[in-house]
Amino acid sequence: MKRACIYILLSFYVFAQVKPLAVIVEDVLAHTLWKAQHLATVHYENGRYHIHQELSDISEKQNKSAQEKAPSSEKMNENTVQNVHELIFNFQTNSILIPVSIHQTQNVLAGFTSINSPPPKA
Repeated sequence: MKRACIYILLSFYVFAQVKPLAVIVEDVLAHTLWKAQHLATVHYENGRYHIHQELSDISEKQNKSAQEKAPSSEKMNENTVQNVHELIFNFQTNSILIPVSIHQTQNVLAGFTSINSPPPKA
């Protein structure tokens, strides 16, 4: 029973440390396995740099939870002057959205027709 508790606590610690990597692994899998759906949904709504936004959201949540957990003796005194360096990441996408209108009678897959021919001979 002691070993099971140790393994459970160790796994919680490891998963908490690896949480930012889970976002990157999820994006790699999405680009590899279901690329068309991923590009049509996530990239259409959030742009090319959606991973940067998700990682910054995770870091903000971690910083916020760390500040809430800090005891009152460790909190900054509002009256003292301190040098604070703040890093601001500005991720802008330089993409152009072209509106496309498709009528019901149009064949959407016309550009992706398959050709039934043998492969070229060497």
